[in-house]
Amino acid sequence: MLEQLTQLIQQSGLQSVINNPEVPNQYNDGVIAEAQHSILSTFSQLKENGETDKVEGALESADHPVAQNIQQNFAGNIMEKFGINGATAASIAAALIPAVLGAMKGGGQGTGNGFNIQDILASVTSGNLGGALGGLGGGNLQSTISNIGGKLGLDKDGDGDVDLNDLTKMFR
Repeated sequence: MLEQLTQLIQQSGLQSVINNPEVPNQYNDGVIAEAQHSILSTFSQLKENGETDKVEGALESADHPVAQNIQQNFAGNIMEKFGINGATAASIAAALIPAVLGAMKGGGQGTGNGFNIQDILASVTSGNLGGALGGLGGGNLQSTISNIGGKLGLDKDGDGDVDLNDLTKMFR
């Protein structure tokens, strides 16, 4: 489920993050990872507080207070962590988070039936969340970036990682 969410965020973030000239390319993967972290940590907190009904509300409407909270937290985090200006961060959050939440519910194009809410809640409390967020947030960051970058087609030299050589090949 978490891998599906990562892919969904990558697809949804193509325009708002990856093709956005206001987001330096070296931060693309980090911004995508931060979107996943913002969504899953909020859902985890709701589950811990016994407020699982609010998860469905967030998936239903971008105007739901939980969805708005995710957007605000995400925008704030990418401003702080990546130095993205406030207007750009708010614009990215307003485009990316509702698209991902809508697609999780099944409202996005090419997403099939969406995600099962019970699967989402189970994954955020089963220990998968800690591993996923830990892998995205620290430890082996280069490996995570290479993995995500490879899935996005950024491994231009085909050596299994995304590094300066790939960047060089992009401009040849």
